Amino acid sequence: MRYHLPAGLLLLLALFIVILAVRGEIYSRSDAIAVSGVPEGGVAGEKSHGRMAGNPNPDIHELIDADEKFTYEVRYGFLRLGNVYVYLKGDTIHRGTEAVHMVTEMVSNRRIPLVGHREHRYHSFMAVNDTMPYGLRFWHDSIHDERMERYLFDFDYEAGYVYSYEDGELIDTLDLDQPADGGPGVMYYSRLFAGTDQDRAYPIYIDHDQSEVLMNFSSESVSYNSKAFPDREIRAYTMDGYAGFDGPFGFSGEFTAYFMDDELRIPLEARVSIWVGSVRVRLTEYERMN
Repeated sequence: MRYHLPAGLLLLLALFIVILAVRGEIYSRSDAIAVSGVPEGGVAGEKSHGRMAGNPNPDIHELIDADEKFTYEVRYGFLRLGNVYVYLKGDTIHRGTEAVHMVTEMVSNRRIPLVGHREHRYHSFMAVNDTMPYGLRFWHDSIHDERMERYLFDFDYEAGYVYSYEDGELIDTLDLDQPADGGPGVMYYSRLFAGTDQDRAYPIYIDHDQSEVLMNFSSESVSYNSKAFPDREIRAYTMDGYAGFDGPFGFSGEFTAYFMDDELRIPLEARVSIWVGSVRVRLTEYERMN
């Protein structure tokens, strides 16, 4: 089976493992209902309501306006697998809709035997409504073998379809009746609920089959030591999750994420369970442009 994984922080590890061994992405969709072809405000898969703790949660516009740049280090024990870079490249317009261009770059540690240099870039034109992000266009550039737009998902809300391409060839046309995303929006969506006692379900598609990512947030904070903020005493909120699919290297779907108790709920770390132990994706550098 070919695995298609998202580029959001919650699944960065699973994605990084996959780009070392197999190829692919997924695209996901929220549970907010689209009206007249335009995604409306709403939340995805809400199962319970809970109180907020510490600093209040940001809204989606505050997160976009912060214009952040993240650098993550991916490790399995003492072995550094590589680095992940996430940033907003700038504003754009797609089919008349204003959006931001979000980029996730993944670069392998070339010293790993039998792997060498691997570099992947995941692009998303991400728009926002009153409450949440949603995708307009998502594509993957495989830099190391010079395959641009290797995979592409084009979300046409007016027509009600998602067009799936591989190496420029139209592979499938899928129904689209709800706000959708190519993966990166998960990183922003999860921050809206970090520090609350809420459970969220985020539907996804793998090889055109529907699954979902379950996210269980907690309002309890823990002490956290961050390489990105070495001189600060940090409290972090945890989120335990489950992705409804299996992956290579024994990835069973279980993961844990940590978010800073600050006004932006900065994603600090993700841990994903594999056959033996877990792989950690930790924030090492953070820059806020605004």
